[in-house]
Amino acid sequence: MAGLLQDIRYALRQLRKSPAFFSIVVLTLGVGIGANTAIFSMVDWLVLRSLPIKDPKQMHFLAFSGSGENSEPQFSYPEFIEIQKQTASVFLA
Repeated sequence: MAGLLQDIRYALRQLRKSPAFFSIVVLTLGVGIGANTAIFSMVDWLVLRSLPIKDPKQMHFLAFSGSGENSEPQFSYPEFIEIQKQTASVFLA
């Protein structure tokens, strides 16, 4: 334990002698910790938290398949309203 304290004192003396290097070290640590926190927050929000649904086992996906390269799902607004009426879900858009 005494050796560790001696090493820390020596490191602090060396950093005091070169303030530019000390500033770079502090800035690098700050950016690293900030980036790590931001990435973990995104992963926690996107992956680790559960969906805001009462019973996720009853969740269904509506998929469309077309016959062409640029085929997009196309249905009218009244059809959309009818689909929405027939489902008991909340659209999270």
